[in-house]
Amino acid sequence: MAKNHRVFLLLGSNIHPREAWLEKAERLVSSMLGDVIRGSSLYGSEPWGFEAEVAFLNKALCVETSLEPLDLLGKTQEIERMSGRTKKPAGTRYVSRTLDIDILFYDDRVVRLPGLMVPHPRMADRRFALLPLVEIAPDKVHPVLKRNIRQLLSECRDEGKVWKYKEMPFHAV
Repeated sequence: MAKNHRVFLLLGSNIHPREAWLEKAERLVSSMLGDVIRGSSLYGSEPWGFEAEVAFLNKALCVETSLEPLDLLGKTQEIERMSGRTKKPAGTRYVSRTLDIDILFYDDRVVRLPGLMVPHPRMADRRFALLPLVEIAPDKVHPVLKRNIRQLLSECRDEGKVWKYKEMPFHAV
């Protein structure tokens, strides 16, 4: 039997029905990647890096998987496609999407491959990633930055608004 790896994923959606996309994604992660050990609350957040009318919903998951990093990436991209994600137009960096899955951590490994960098290279700069992650893994140490998630969140300079979904302000829907 293959060794189980502990990975942390961030799910995000800003195309309605956002909650349904995230619920579907969590079911597909469970059936295609491995056991979901922990999941954060849902968080709302302003779009990061582009303008959009609809706020994002985000959720962090801790998953035990036997998949190796590139296989894990392939499966997460398959789940995105199964959830209606399409390729972004040429020349655009960020766009609204039904589902986005980022691999934040893969065990304590540092992975640098074409198309895959783990830990996620911009995670420490994004409150929308750190807030859900601190809920399920506050003491997880970033293998490159050598600080835990709680410390990374306290040092994060991102001023984007992030809130617990049930506390979401009406105007951000």
